Amino acid sequence: MTLAAPRPTAAAPDMSETRTIAPEAIRSLAEKGHAMVRGLASLAEVESFRPSVEAAVRKHAEGVAPLEERKTYGKAFLQVHNLWRFDDQVKALVFAPRLAKAAADLLGVQSVRLYHDQALCKEPGGGHTPWHQDQGYWPLDTQDTVTMWMPLVDIPARVGSMTFASGSHKQGNLGPWLIGDESEASFQALVEERGFPLETYGAMTAGDATFHKGWTLHRAGSNDTDLFRLVMTVIWYADGARITEPGPGQKFDHRTWLDSRPVGGLAVGQLNPRLWPPQAKS
Repeated sequence: MTLAAPRPTAAAPDMSETRTIAPEAIRSLAEKGHAMVRGLASLAEVESFRPSVEAAVRKHAEGVAPLEERKTYGKAFLQVHNLWRFDDQVKALVFAPRLAKAAADLLGVQSVRLYHDQALCKEPGGGHTPWHQDQGYWPLDTQDTVTMWMPLVDIPARVGSMTFASGSHKQGNLGPWLIGDESEASFQALVEERGFPLETYGAMTAGDATFHKGWTLHRAGSNDTDLFRLVMTVIWYADGARITEPGPGQKFDHRTWLDSRPVGGLAVGQLNPRLWPPQAKS
């Protein structure tokens, strides 16, 4: 998707004030591979950047086939990447010290870099999101990776947050399946075989956020409501991570998010600024 250059907007909210992350959430991420942080962004903050995110998703949807004509992946959600490059309001969210420090604290590391952001919308009637592991796409040599999933609208339990296979992150890469029908069937069989407990956080308020590690198996149900389920995600990794040889399904990420930087080198591309601690402005 091609978007216009950043446009002047109303003053973005100041999200530099950090929050103390509860020890229970830090333990949950380490032990289960997922955690909930309620009220990470206020309603006023969410309302300041929600219009920009929704506009980008709806613009992207103009070129997408009708829901009934799409395959499983396309039915799961509409997605737009790296919105921070095109909208100053969204950049204020993605670069917010509050969020990056939360990610660092949850991971137990001192410094994190941005991998990419992603707006996700599950349309009314949208299909399920198949079981998958995010880190299967990432050519990074670190286990210290985390994704934030923040709804920009209140979501009822019926639509709900994602379902996580607790403890699955401790077993690393569980298979070669990228998100789709094969990953749903194969990972479902693996979940049953290994007896991973399944957990979901149910209803969420706009500004709540779940966090999950890169190898945590997760999925989401379909949306059988009239709700336009708008979610913003941000992915961070520990500063100091290096780029690994891209495997199947990782070449796009290596080229797109990591500037095709050399294998073995530090993952410090132009799209991967250090977000915590914040870098000094030049």
